[in-house]
Amino acid sequence: MFKLIRRLIGIAILAAIVFLALSLWQGGKPFRWFGQKSEQAGEVLKKKSEEVGEEAEKIKRKTDDMKETTKKVGEGIRKTGEKIKDITGTKTEK
Repeated sequence: MFKLIRRLIGIAILAAIVFLALSLWQGGKPFRWFGQKSEQAGEVLKKKSEEVGEEAEKIKRKTDDMKETTKKVGEGIRKTGEKIKDITGTKTEK
């Protein structure tokens, strides 16, 4: 546990030193570049997540349709079985 805390503190100190060095060396240019690239990546991620969401909705609709079809076929088979039992006279009374 203490190793994790020590590593996190070390990473935070290292990040602060890198930030300070980049600020002194190039000003805000690398941070602006990173922000622009992050924004572009965010737009791409948003677009792709919308596409994935639409595909998921299509799959859900297809699954629901399959459930309905299966339910209807099952009811039809049950009714047909009852009719056959009525015709043959093998229906058991409960």
